[in-house]
Amino acid sequence: MEVKKNKAENSGKKCKVSDKERAFYKKNGYLIIRNVLSEKECEEYIKEAHRVSKGTVQEPNLYRKSDKFLEMARDQRIMDYADSLLEWRMIPIGDIFFFAKSSEDGGEEGSSPHQDNSFQKAEWGAFVACGVYLDKANSDNGSLVIYPGTHWLGDAKYKPVPNFEYGAKGEVLKANPIGNNCEIPAGFEEYQIDMNRGDIIIFHGHLIHKAPKNRSKTSKYRHVNYIKLIKNGKGFWPGWSERRVLIERHDFNQEFKIVLFFFFLTLLNLKK
Repeated sequence: MEVKKNKAENSGKKCKVSDKERAFYKKNGYLIIRNVLSEKECEEYIKEAHRVSKGTVQEPNLYRKSDKFLEMARDQRIMDYADSLLEWRMIPIGDIFFFAKSSEDGGEEGSSPHQDNSFQKAEWGAFVACGVYLDKANSDNGSLVIYPGTHWLGDAKYKPVPNFEYGAKGEVLKANPIGNNCEIPAGFEEYQIDMNRGDIIIFHGHLIHKAPKNRSKTSKYRHVNYIKLIKNGKGFWPGWSERRVLIERHDFNQEFKIVLFFFFLTLLNLKK
């Protein structure tokens, strides 16, 4: 399986993918990029997630509760990789944080096979998700299971499943497997990925995937944040609950050019 080592981390260089890696993504619908975040960054994000959330199931739009997660949603390294991979300027529209608490501690049910674009309703190829892994993930604690190549099938047949069943006071009574329960067409094999702390995976909005529950007796949580990205200028469904919106990016190169523009403009005015 194709992966990329991040050699541009903290170097100030623009993070890019190769033509070979882009071709792999186009064929299979995903690309794993290693070592994007440092151990220290992962620890800080985990601590912040538990500070602003109850930390039991999942939490959409942490970027609205925490400046630190707003920072992740528009992280320059992630934006650069996504732009390079899709050959398009990608705009974040939200995030969803999974605590993936172990079933040994009463954790969630995981997710059934689904396509993320069934929620975003963007045109084919316009939407991607970027999973930012803050913990090691494997078959023991329920890492992502993908079906490479299924993105080429377009919209899959599915049965809508509510994520939660609520009580009269709005409390969660039951957490169902997340997703719209897609049918897996014949001829496609499943592949369970292994991720390390700081790795990211960018996958196509139509790629069918699922995440088994965390059954580990040693990993109490499997922390991962999924950043949702849309091609600039493309439409998407905001959703009734998540209320997805375009999140302004803070591109260093663009901001630097603006600063230079006003600097030279000031110099010209001083000479007059």
